[in-house]
Amino acid sequence: MMKKLIYLIISPLVFIGCYATPNMDNISSSNRGVNVKATEKIIEQRVALVVGNNDYIGRLSKLNNPINDARALKDILEKRGFEVIYAEDGGKKNMKENLNKFYSKIAKGGVGMFYFSGHGIEVDGQNYLIPIDAKIEAKSDTEYEAIALNKITKRMENSGNRLNIVVLDACRNDPFSRAVGIGGLAKVEPIGMFVSFSTGAGSVASDGRSGENGLFTKSLIKYMKRGLDLRDVFQQTRKEVYQASNHKQFPAIYDQTINGKFYFTQPNISKTNAIVASTKVAEPVGTSTVNSVSVPIKLATKESMENKIYSSKVIIKPSLSKMITVDNSTRNYNDMLEIIFDVENKSHRNINVKYKVKWLNNEGFEVGEALSSWQPIFIDAEDSKKVREIAPMPTASSYKLYFK
Repeated sequence: MMKKLIYLIISPLVFIGCYATPNMDNISSSNRGVNVKATEKIIEQRVALVVGNNDYIGRLSKLNNPINDARALKDILEKRGFEVIYAEDGGKKNMKENLNKFYSKIAKGGVGMFYFSGHGIEVDGQNYLIPIDAKIEAKSDTEYEAIALNKITKRMENSGNRLNIVVLDACRNDPFSRAVGIGGLAKVEPIGMFVSFSTGAGSVASDGRSGENGLFTKSLIKYMKRGLDLRDVFQQTRKEVYQASNHKQFPAIYDQTINGKFYFTQPNISKTNAIVASTKVAEPVGTSTVNSVSVPIKLATKESMENKIYSSKVIIKPSLSKMITVDNSTRNYNDMLEIIFDVENKSHRNINVKYKVKWLNNEGFEVGEALSSWQPIFIDAEDSKKVREIAPMPTASSYKLYFK
C-alpha cells in the first residue's frame, strides 16, 4: 500500500484581492441565500478541482477513505465560495479532461485549487498521481501510466491567475518495495509556492479506517472553518495531528511564498488587526527575501536564544563533494530552528542528490529521529536548488546535514 500525503502549493501573488466569506457551516438551506447576499462580497472567482480515487485495479491496492476525504473537502470549499469540479474514481482520460476544464477556468483569474486523494508515487525524484485504471506492473511504467505532478503545477503557474493551491493526499507504502513503511512522495519546493504534506516527505501515513476521514483531513477541515491565514491553518493542523498520532505523524510545511494572504474563512478584521499590531516584529536584514511570508514572523531574540546553541555541520559524501557545494543559513522561526540551504550542482550533467537532517538538542541527543529520512533533490547541470527545513520540535538547537 502507499501512504498518505498532503501537498499544497501557492503560486506568486500578482493581485491582492479579498473574498469575504461568512461562516456558513451553521446556516440552514432555507435561509442561506438571504444571509449570503447580505454578508458575502465576491471580488474574485474561486475554482477547485477535487478528485478522490478508491477503487484501484491491478497491482495497486484499493483504498478506504480518499472519496470520503474528497467529499468532505468539496463540501467545505463550496460553502466558502468555490465552484467545484468533482470526480470520484477517475481514470486517466477522465482526470486529464477535468484538468483541462480546470485550467481553462482558472485562466480567467482568481483562485484555483486542485485536490487529489488516492495513490501517488515518486520515481527518480519526480512525483506522479495515479488514475484508477493505470496499468503499472513495474515502477518504470509510472511515467507513461500516471500523471506527472510537475506538469500540473506548471500549467497552473502559467494560467496567470492570482493564486493557485494544490493539495495532495496521495502517498502510501510503495507497492514496489518489499519493506513496510517505505514510499511516499518527494518534497517539492518551487519558489513562490506553499507546500504542505499530511506527513513528512518520505514518511508513511495510514489510510485510516473505512468510512471515516483521515486524521489530517479531519483536522484540516476544522481549522479551515476558522478565520485563519493559510499558513496558520496548516500550523494548527500540524500541531493537532502530531499530538493525536502520538508523535507518529508530523505534517510538513514548506513555505516558499513571496507575498500575500489567503483565507478559506474571512477573519474578523478588527480582531486580526489588533493581533498583528501586538505581535509584529521587525525582520532583520538578510531574511526578508528568503521564503518570506505574509504573516508576522516571530524571530529569534537574545532572550529566546539564550539557552539554545545554534551550530551546524554539513557532511557530504566524498564521491559527491566535487560535484556540489552547499551554502546554508539558520534562523529561529516561531520558536523552531529553521535552516535554509542552497545546493549548487557544479557539474555539467543533471544529478539526483539525497539529503537528510539530523536534529539535536542542547545535550547533543537526536530529537525527532523517526521523522528524519533521506529526501531526493533533482538538480539540472550547473544549476542550484534552495531547500528549507524546520525542526520537528522546539527542543532542537543544532543539526547535522547529510548529503549523498
